[in-house]
Amino acid sequence: MVDVRDPRIVLHDIEHVPQQMAAFLGAYRWWAAAGVLLAGIGWAAAAGWWRQRATAALRERVAFELLPASTFEAGPSELRWAAGQIASVRAACGPMPRRAVATRLRTTYTDSKMRTLLEGPARAESLLRMPGYADVEVVPAHIAGARPKGPRIRFDGAPPPPAPAAARTQPTGRTV
Repeated sequence: MVDVRDPRIVLHDIEHVPQQMAAFLGAYRWWAAAGVLLAGIGWAAAAGWWRQRATAALRERVAFELLPASTFEAGPSELRWAAGQIASVRAACGPMPRRAVATRLRTTYTDSKMRTLLEGPARAESLLRMPGYADVEVVPAHIAGARPKGPRIRFDGAPPPPAPAAARTQPTGRTV
């Protein structure tokens, strides 16, 4: 048989819920305070970890220079495909902070020469390296102040290249 309760009794029980909650919290206030404190500490630890992840991802960004051919003419289908490719960078990175997966298409002008840089997270490097257009070559960009990633190639018997002027040390004049 189904137990059908009188609605007046159910409503009467609901009226006493706030009083019962106050009595429970009064009896176990230390447990409630410890639970709130533990939840706050857990939230702060998770927020700190998420922030460190974003900082680490922002330190490891890659940039590619887009070099169009002289006959480059983008059609609507190529534009849609390239936009979809850039939009899929977030999915390629996996669960990461939003600010760390931002993709920038930067156009700069230096000495009357235009450069187009595509910058994004290192976890999506292979996706960013794919050419979005038929007549555009994608090469690693060398941004001022950043060293290109990859191994250095050394040849046997060849002297190393000279150091930049700022890194050269002045002789002290002492002999050993």
